[in-house]
Amino acid sequence: MANHWNELKEFELSKKNLERLLNNEIPAIRIRGFATDSECASFTAAMKKANIKTYGKAAVGYIGMAQVEYRWDKTKEDYFSDVKDAFEDQKFVFDNSFDPMQRLIDRLSECWDEQVGIAEETGFGKYFAGIIRFASKGIALHADYAPFNSPGYEIEKINSQLGWNLFVEVPSGGGVTTVHNSPWNPEMEDGKPPQSYGLDRSVVEGAETFDYSPGKGDVVLFNSRNPHEISPGVDGSSGERLQIGSFIGRMSDTNKLVLWA
Repeated sequence: MANHWNELKEFELSKKNLERLLNNEIPAIRIRGFATDSECASFTAAMKKANIKTYGKAAVGYIGMAQVEYRWDKTKEDYFSDVKDAFEDQKFVFDNSFDPMQRLIDRLSECWDEQVGIAEETGFGKYFAGIIRFASKGIALHADYAPFNSPGYEIEKINSQLGWNLFVEVPSGGGVTTVHNSPWNPEMEDGKPPQSYGLDRSVVEGAETFDYSPGKGDVVLFNSRNPHEISPGVDGSSGERLQIGSFIGRMSDTNKLVLWA
């Protein structure tokens, strides 16, 4: 059973609030003005020229890679062999704009006592982190929590998981994220990752909900074990929901914060 959130509002980034979010005691943290208007504009222009791929039933456009594509019918070797190309696609955008990944790691490091950095797998190297998405079509109800999503990977050893996104362009209507305070706890069958996308509404029935709208230049963090969904842009609205983000996990043994996509 989920704890009730202390207050239904967004909080500022601090060590205390980061701990509270990891413990699912508050619904969200917003870092306002994380990127300037000019940085957002250059990032938007660069991502529209990059190597764009699609995944999922909603055909979400993205740059980089999503581990969800490797959970059922591909191996760990497959995943890490593709990481280099994904970082190259991301680098094209960063080289033509700025590096929000390092900026976020630096901001988190300022208010966290342990190390903050990109997740690594013994014998393989770094995970990909910082997926760039075109999310104007909306995303169905889903949850993200590595102990269920990624068995057999080092990241399964986390005890809490956050999602974060920087919004570089936002729609004038729609594009709202709804987070349901109902931590995902599916049954694992034969150690296989359960389906996490397109969850049945029964998993959030009666749960507290919190809505947040994207803000240009802002970063928003929330506890991604809670089922969440994104409404599509409203017909006739201007602008797209363009973003970069990843997951942040707290390692059970060291309290380090590690990032991956």
